[in-house]
Amino acid sequence: MRLAVINLKGGTGKTTSAVYLAAALARRGRTLLVDADPQGSALSWSDQAEGLPFTVAALPVKTLHRQLPGLAQGFAHVVVDTPPGDLGVVRSAALAVELALIPIPPSLMDVDRLRPTLELLAEVEPLNPLRIALLLTKVRKGTRSATAARQMLKEMELPVLDTEVPLREGFSTSFGLGPLEVGEYEGVLGELMGEEVVR
Repeated sequence: MRLAVINLKGGTGKTTSAVYLAAALARRGRTLLVDADPQGSALSWSDQAEGLPFTVAALPVKTLHRQLPGLAQGFAHVVVDTPPGDLGVVRSAALAVELALIPIPPSLMDVDRLRPTLELLAEVEPLNPLRIALLLTKVRKGTRSATAARQMLKEMELPVLDTEVPLREGFSTSFGLGPLEVGEYEGVLGELMGEEVVR
């Protein structure tokens, strides 16, 4: 599987999602996490963490789609963590993968700011037909905001995963740690891979 975690808005949980999904994928085969963000958050995470079950490489360039095939040789799975706002790098990442995962917190502002990301992916579509999935992140269980956001996204006819990633201290304080338990991201990956998700 080759997937990019994409949202042009910052603060949506892209790097956390990329790291946890790479850890979940590493259980299914040799996995490469590509840090395409010039800020290098995923690379910094890996520098501080011990014993990550996947390889991390930095490639924050607009030619990522041309360089990735060589870099990814020998890996069963690739996860690309993309930057907010850098259209060139994000477009290149979208050209390099088969699946774009869009993490989005359940707030009206985040839903409202989704359009530029969707427009960029639509622009890439003729060159690289992508599967797209939206993942609700930072969800407070049982709140009206989570229900309303899911409803709005469904009304926009967007493919929203059933699995949600809760707003949890364990995720927000895990920077620099090797995720031993991937939590809800196992369910996320199961949905993305078409596996039977046990609830």
